[in-house]
Amino acid sequence: MSEPELIAELHRVAAACKRLNQEATRAIERQRFSRDAQEVARAAQDEQAALAAMNRLMDRRRAVEGHLMRVRGQLRPLKSSLKNVMSA
Repeated sequence: MSEPELIAELHRVAAACKRLNQEATRAIERQRFSRDAQEVARAAQDEQAALAAMNRLMDRRRAVEGHLMRVRGQLRPLKSSLKNVMSA
């Protein structure tokens, strides 16, 4: 991927994280303010699902950031890093 494509992907991931954060916040509020036990249980499940999805997105974000750094020449290529570790 090119640098502009990676930056666009970072923007997409950031927007998705923002949406998931809002979903988690709404689920927490539903847990806190609902009087229906079933709704509280559903809200807890929704919160966990949003947090799990956010965790996956954060992994994706770190991967894209690493790739972007490599494209920009801010990281050494993986192969040379592995050779250095293997020879030590």
